[in-house]
Amino acid sequence: MPGSWIVARPGTITGSIGVLSGKIVTGSMWEKLLFNRETIARGDRVLLESDERPFTDEERTIVRADIARIYNAFLRLVETARKLTADELAPIAQGKVWSGRQALERKLVDELGGLDAGLAKARALAGLSEKVPMREVRGPRRAIPPLAEPAPAAGWFAYLLEGFRLLSAAPALAVMEYLPGDLT
Repeated sequence: MPGSWIVARPGTITGSIGVLSGKIVTGSMWEKLLFNRETIARGDRVLLESDERPFTDEERTIVRADIARIYNAFLRLVETARKLTADELAPIAQGKVWSGRQALERKLVDELGGLDAGLAKARALAGLSEKVPMREVRGPRRAIPPLAEPAPAAGWFAYLLEGFRLLSAAPALAVMEYLPGDLT
């Protein structure tokens, strides 16, 4: 779950606990672009996440149940990590957004400050002296800035190609059911 201490700037945009889900339906777009797509499906809910059509009533019920299960599991984690009761957490959950200062008042963060305050607290929690050097570790640089990434459809296409590559590398020995068990 979260770190043992959370530092936020007073004006930081801090989200509370919320879970969103949905899908973009592109079926008619492909027809307008004169693409002919055919889907061969076998199984009760294999098309649940298909972009060709909206959710059926049954699928919408399944997605809402998933959202509720994930949301409740997340609430339990936050209750434990932030040492809040369910009654204390209820009014600040439900996907609301707070400033860093408001989040501190609601016990979603522990301290107001910037990078220096965060580093000082990390040193203290690790039992390190102020003289121990610290260095910033970053992940690999991205060739494409996040705002210039390809459209979601291109991302899904790349995901699909990767799936085909993996399937051609080795036979599938088992297929996971649509929904895994409880996430907790």
